[in-house]
Amino acid sequence: MKVTKALIVGKKQIEFVEEELPALGDHDVLLKVISVGICHTDLPTYLGTVGRTVSKYGFRRIGGEPEYPTVSGHEPVCVVADVGKSVTEYKVGDYIAGMGFGAYATHMIISEHDPKFVKIPETDKEKKYCLAEPLGCIVNIVKEASCKYGQNIAVVGCGFMGLMTIAGLRKSGAKHLVAIDLLDNKLEVAKKMGATETINPRNELVDDRAYELTDGRFFDVVVEITGSIKGLDTAAAIIKEPHVHGLPAFEGSYQGVGRILIPSVYSGQETFPISLGFNLMSRTPILLSTHPTFAERPRDNMREGVASYIDGRLPLDQLITHEVKFEDLAKAFEMLEHAPTDYIKGVVVFD
Repeated sequence: MKVTKALIVGKKQIEFVEEELPALGDHDVLLKVISVGICHTDLPTYLGTVGRTVSKYGFRRIGGEPEYPTVSGHEPVCVVADVGKSVTEYKVGDYIAGMGFGAYATHMIISEHDPKFVKIPETDKEKKYCLAEPLGCIVNIVKEASCKYGQNIAVVGCGFMGLMTIAGLRKSGAKHLVAIDLLDNKLEVAKKMGATETINPRNELVDDRAYELTDGRFFDVVVEITGSIKGLDTAAAIIKEPHVHGLPAFEGSYQGVGRILIPSVYSGQETFPISLGFNLMSRTPILLSTHPTFAERPRDNMREGVASYIDGRLPLDQLITHEVKFEDLAKAFEMLEHAPTDYIKGVVVFD
């Protein structure tokens, strides 16, 4: 059978091509793609700003010019259309989701043993929004961001991932779960997701407000998820210092170091500010790059993410604001480049 796939063939240029799929191997699974989450990490290749390659040692690299043609999309939700004769893990009609590179295609073939995919259990929830890859990412972040009862957490950046992180942390026991963003409409959504307070840096000084909320101790954990060094600068300015301010160091004032989680992809060319360097030095936080491979078993996080979507702990479906048809894929990238004010998360749909 034939598959139609989207190829990025140049800067802001997409072509749809038809190819014959190979015959299924004994342990292969044919997937019909029903939706793909739209993700900012695919944007630099589309814009032609930076390339992605694999080193001679097999490690992924970023830098230089993109090489075209290339595939894109990595957050698919699929239904099993056919299976090889020895497949036991899946059957025709099963819904599965995960991380599949080159997902902007009508069909994909994977091995039944591919650890980047998980089954979606039977549910009345909308399956096309059950994006296992970002759900697993959120579980990974929330597990590491969880604090002791009564501590304080801030989330810098209330895009889709930031809002889902807030939803996952709303029952963490944090005294203050503070959302920080430049857009008031995103902060309103953050309140609905579970934020106890919000800060808009356009309207008030973030460190002043953080000091006031936390009785001068600042935050035990900050999740920085703007994708900008400016966001990291903000995070470093509000993370707690190892010694309580106003008490003599080395005399019982030690309160531990803070943790800054950085699941963002810093793909822009930005200047590293002096204030960021100074705060990293003086506050000595631990920086944790909580991307999927930070976890010991990323597939378990995806399974937990899917379960959390189904039972409502991670209400991803409430944050899908835009749908784009597969044949209009360029519109998806245009939305990422110039996001409407009401944009939170979009999906490409195939039916």
